[in-house]
Amino acid sequence: MVTSDRRLINGAEAMALAFNLAGVRVAYAYPITPQSEVMELLASDPNITCVASDSEYNVLAGAEGVLWAGERCAIATASQGLLYMSEVMWEVAGNRLPLVMGVFSRAVKGPGWCLGAQQNDALFMRDTGWLHFICESAQQMMDLMLIAFRVAEKVSLPAIVSGDGYYVSHQKEPVYVPDLASSRQFVGDPPRQGLPTGGTAASYGALVPPASFLRLVRHIYEDMESALGVFVDASAEFADRFGRRYSPVDFLCADDADTILVTAGSIGGTAEHVVRMLRQQGMRVGLARMRCLRPFPAAMLRHGVRSAKRLVVVDRNLLYGIGGAVAAETRLALDVLSGPRPSVYSFVAGLGGIDVTPEMLMAAVEYAETKPPTVGRPLFVTEAGVEG
Repeated sequence: MVTSDRRLINGAEAMALAFNLAGVRVAYAYPITPQSEVMELLASDPNITCVASDSEYNVLAGAEGVLWAGERCAIATASQGLLYMSEVMWEVAGNRLPLVMGVFSRAVKGPGWCLGAQQNDALFMRDTGWLHFICESAQQMMDLMLIAFRVAEKVSLPAIVSGDGYYVSHQKEPVYVPDLASSRQFVGDPPRQGLPTGGTAASYGALVPPASFLRLVRHIYEDMESALGVFVDASAEFADRFGRRYSPVDFLCADDADTILVTAGSIGGTAEHVVRMLRQQGMRVGLARMRCLRPFPAAMLRHGVRSAKRLVVVDRNLLYGIGGAVAAETRLALDVLSGPRPSVYSFVAGLGGIDVTPEMLMAAVEYAETKPPTVGRPLFVTEAGVEG
């Protein structure tokens, strides 16, 4: 076990420290709330060259060039900034560049500006070919950033590591920060992209024939699927070194549970409190906390909830025409089952940064245990209770 320094820091500080611990020497920056503190910290780091860009689009375009040159690069964004990057995100994934980007999720403009937490920004990118790991605390931001470098560079795909804005980015908590030498040893050296040298002519991003395009896209799909196993292996090594283990989906009290709460992001800590409280009251309630959203750990989730009667999925996001994103993914994961399966209840809560309280989660559990699931639409949980 290596030595760690326990510090009182927030998620933005944890993200900036993780970039440093991973040996990043270049950062591209453009400010946007609530991630601006990350770039302020990197700009003050004498070991990192921080380039002030003129837009989020060019932040990602600049970082792409850094990766082609064989270096790691630090970038972070949120909300509209992430949407502005979206065109380049497809290119970064298609070029198999293992860039790791930090995101503190914030509501997207429409119907108006809102600075509160909401996960639609990062989830909007779930089909671009990027891996996506989600955190519920500053400690997890520190740890999953380091694990993300290992996974992304092993499968040659970029990765988003996201946390809910303000709940993770701004709240301070005790965080164990591993020592620099051990962190660098865990992450390893950055991969070299093998660009031609000596004046050799080359073209990148050029026209690809249909047959080659299909082959390349299929490779991205297959390598993303393999990332789950890489994550498990990297997490096991991380646990051996630093004492904290993560799974693509973490379960609590799920083996004998009739009802299992399913969460992603900062709601997970509140959900754990609720599960332990309801257990003390004799209720058979469990918890599944998603750590990987891309690739989605469907088989692991199916196995972990196999004995449950119902799943109470609480999303801090809303897909118009569908409902919660994690609820939709959960339903797809269960569709392959031919026999009995848990009923899936889709609840949406906390949009725009509204606190998701224990009372709100208990109201969702009570609803699921007394009423049938709705079909084709989510239920909204507020302080007033469950609304159809």
